[in-house]
Amino acid sequence: MALWFRREPGEDGDGAGGPDGDRPTARDLAGCHLLLVPSTVTVDDVSTLVRARVAGSDLANTGAVPLGRRSRFLGPFVLSMEEAVDAAVPMPWTVAYVLDAPVEREDPPLPGLDDRDGFTYAFPDGLPWREEGRGLQLLVSLARRLHGVVRTAGSLELIQPDPARAVDYRVHAPCWLEPDVLLGVVVRDLPTARLAIEGIEWTGPSEDAYSGEAISRDTGHDPLSAAELEALHSAADDFDIAVLSGEHVIDGYAVVGDVGSDGEDGAVEVIAHVAESVEPSVVDQPWGDRPFVTYEVRWVCPDQHAREQRVPTADFVARRRRVAPVVAAVTRSLVEVTDGILVDEDGFWFDRYYL
Repeated sequence: MALWFRREPGEDGDGAGGPDGDRPTARDLAGCHLLLVPSTVTVDDVSTLVRARVAGSDLANTGAVPLGRRSRFLGPFVLSMEEAVDAAVPMPWTVAYVLDAPVEREDPPLPGLDDRDGFTYAFPDGLPWREEGRGLQLLVSLARRLHGVVRTAGSLELIQPDPARAVDYRVHAPCWLEPDVLLGVVVRDLPTARLAIEGIEWTGPSEDAYSGEAISRDTGHDPLSAAELEALHSAADDFDIAVLSGEHVIDGYAVVGDVGSDGEDGAVEVIAHVAESVEPSVVDQPWGDRPFVTYEVRWVCPDQHAREQRVPTADFVARRRRVAPVVAAVTRSLVEVTDGILVDEDGFWFDRYYL
């Protein structure tokens, strides 16, 4: 489904009125942030990706996805050559999606600051944030996945993210792999893999907890009596004893392995932890409403500054080219073992057979 433009005043028809009155003209698009995609990308392709980030959305059938209280993602708009000129869309792009959001900017980026998505380059007078910022992040993520570009409003700058930058993956699964099991899975593709379960020693609560000072701010208007404080500590002691006498539980750990000679290409780490928030990409799964596990497969680059540069160095690109197949292989094995839901680092569904 393609959305058609409202006719300009003076053209045949009723101009801004009628059922198309809330749809933009081609000239309106010049003042909007646009996602421009190849003509081979269908609205179903875009709709599926957006649904992984915005649960319950249906761009293909509605033409609009609410992103926030005051922001929407609209499209597609198919442009003729004349409309592309009016919309300030460069050739050869002819398919556009619109971010309809209020302008919300914070302070200008610090001098010399760079970012891989090009926001500091495209918005030198103030970085987008809140709804505009979140919407633009979605547009850039879609452009990275679909080999498209983002045409910004106002400055009309083009942000063309490199698809190869998306190296990391996440696997959401209903099953928890014990550390030694996960290590056995990872070591097949990463022989240098080892467990990283070092915890932090806890010496108990501070003295303020025992004296009542820690909660005095909340109970100062009605302080606990000595008897109430003693009862509270007794209940806390009973809880601590029950926990300490139970089975030792690990709620998160990592498997890490060096890549390259002496780790010259950094490391690949797999972080296992219980998911901490609602994840749109799994809401349709039978286990999506229950606690589940997320396995993050990430490249630990030896030069994090290089990874965040808008224009990467040749050395960084060479390292990434060597590491990416290792990350993909580990992820593939992990998906096969857990039968989980695979998403890329931007949160979009990813077919395991394309790894």
